[in-house]
Amino acid sequence: MCPEQHLNVSISLMGFVLLSMLNPDFSIFNDNMFLQVRQILNDVPMQTTEELLDVTVGEPQMPPPDWLAEVLNAESKNWQAYPKAFADQAFLDDVAVYIEARFPALSGRFDLADHIVPVPGTREPLHLLGWCVRGAKQNSCALVSNPFYHAWRAGALASGGQIVYINASAETGFLPSLDILDEATLSRCTILYLCTPTNPHGMIASPDYIAKALQLARQFNFLLVVDECYVDIWRQTCPTSALEVANQMPAPGDDPFANLVVLNSLSKRSNAAGLRAGFLCGDKALIVAYKLVVANGGALVPTPLLRVAGALYRDDQHNQTIRQHYTTSFQILSGHVPIIIPEGGFFLWYPVPEAFGGDDAACAQHLFGQWGIKTVPGSVMAEQTDDGNPAAGYLRLAIVHDHDKVDELGQRLARFESSL
Repeated sequence: MCPEQHLNVSISLMGFVLLSMLNPDFSIFNDNMFLQVRQILNDVPMQTTEELLDVTVGEPQMPPPDWLAEVLNAESKNWQAYPKAFADQAFLDDVAVYIEARFPALSGRFDLADHIVPVPGTREPLHLLGWCVRGAKQNSCALVSNPFYHAWRAGALASGGQIVYINASAETGFLPSLDILDEATLSRCTILYLCTPTNPHGMIASPDYIAKALQLARQFNFLLVVDECYVDIWRQTCPTSALEVANQMPAPGDDPFANLVVLNSLSKRSNAAGLRAGFLCGDKALIVAYKLVVANGGALVPTPLLRVAGALYRDDQHNQTIRQHYTTSFQILSGHVPIIIPEGGFFLWYPVPEAFGGDDAACAQHLFGQWGIKTVPGSVMAEQTDDGNPAAGYLRLAIVHDHDKVDELGQRLARFESSL
């Protein structure tokens, strides 16, 4: 093929044209959730003069603690240093304070230096973990909760295996059903992505559920990845970390976290999504492998940002304030419309009213055009499977705004429902 011919071969990705020299597997990203939302809503005229309420993105709209900037300014002397692929002692000490306060049963039970590495939020490590297990098994597969956060699917793609989606629906208690996994699939599995509290449902996985997932990971020798980015945002039931569950289980060797990694982030806990800081904790061998991956070609957390992250992990008061803000937000909403308040996180998983016949895209278009509410149709968050789309018939609403806007959202939803 001559160069001119080569340049004429292309694939589409996120609305851009990519030359065929690029990875054709990237075509999987063409159905990016937010791209689909734009396509569904772009041609819908706004027929209301009310201010647009955009509840599509799970991005905290309330500020982080006031003192965050002061800590960052005090660390300006450390900007000249290259970030490290491992946690320095100061960060480990900070995380130890957080673990003792939040997960006291884990305090002093393991060597943090062997089991923890700082990460720039959860998205990149969720992806890179797939590379860490690539080639571990022949004819492999990666198991992904469905609906999914896009980084789980990116990690599954990076693993090189067939992506197998595990539906989480009302019928399964909004958690992926582990009972449907047969031995043949589990034997091929190299990585399983779970999340608790779940995105988008806000369901908290029980210790028994987590234990079952970890037992399967150890029995069939795959990596269990638990995304705990919402673990500090809850209503009445404090979520149990998979690390706590592992600590109560007999380990196959001297590693209490064998076959398990957990991701923790300050994006939601501290309203600090722009900080890009958190930690990865778990299986010692996996942590070693991950450090090698990022040392050779991954983003690292700069030292000044580690100091800010450490200060946030040491302080629990601001998280209590943030958590109460979300609790109050859902109370405000429930005063306007009947809703099922999620156990954790800040998303409302809103059932589409019967008038729309289960068509979540049509409902989203109506809310956008007639009521000025921009939502995510559930069906774009999940893969169509033989058992259908587990997210169809729902809308995801990110309840992340101040209470005045949440109250306005509740009023509009009430008027919308009354109009049907």
